[in-house]
This record gives sequence, structure tokens and C-alpha cells, in this order.
Amino acid sequence: MDEYHLIKQFSKPREGEYVPITFIEFKRKLVGWSPELKRSVYIEREEDKAKLKRVREINLMMAINHLSGKTSYIELTDEERAQFEEVYNSFLEKGGQLMYTRKKIGTKTVSFFEIRDSGRTVGEAPGRSLLSERI
Repeated sequence: MDEYHLIKQFSKPREGEYVPITFIEFKRKLVGWSPELKRSVYIEREEDKAKLKRVREINLMMAINHLSGKTSYIELTDEERAQFEEVYNSFLEKGGQLMYTRKKIGTKTVSFFEIRDSGRTVGEAPGRSLLSERI
């Protein structure tokens, strides 16, 4: 199976695929559709707006993608950001591993986050014993 789409700078996992991430920061960016380039582009200057269609403001999340070991960017709507912040607050309290996936809701595919248990608790140390006790 080709997993290249999971390690790109703008990773887009399919439904049921999970990408382990570490959150870095959020930025608000203006983005618009460029008919010339046939893709979305970020708006740096005010005069660039006139050439673009569907200009909107998005939340750009910077995170470390643990599959590639590189920085990835995830574009989120305000609702997706609110869902992430809920999960992130739970992550800060309980620990674990942040996971990023996308889910199909109706006709739209939305970004979705959850926490996976890392299997270890903080402060859990291996027990000390003598080799003769183990045998």
C-alpha cells in the first residue's frame, strides 16, 4: 500500500488511517483558489486577493508528523479546531498519543483528532529485583 500521502507536508489520511502527531502551533491565514494554478494558495499581500476566488480565512495547524519525522501543516475550520482543542486539553490531562485522521460526515470529509493510550503511565518505572529472584 502506498503511504506517501501520509508523510507529505499537507498529509491527508484516508478514513481509518491514523497519523501520530505532536502539536506545535496555530496560525490564521487567508487562502483562495487560483484558477491559473488550479489549486489553493495562501495570500501574502492584499493585491493578491483580486486574482483569486473563494477567499476565506482558515486555521493552519503546524504539527510534527511522526511517520515522516518532519513538520506537517493541517488546514482546519473553526469547528475542527474546536474539536482539536477539546482533545488536546484531554491529552494534556491524561497523556497518550495525539492521532490525526479524516472522517466522512455526509458528503464532506472533515479532520478529526483523538488520543490513543501510549501503554505507559507517567512515573511507571520498571521494578527492581535480583536476577536470582526472577529465575
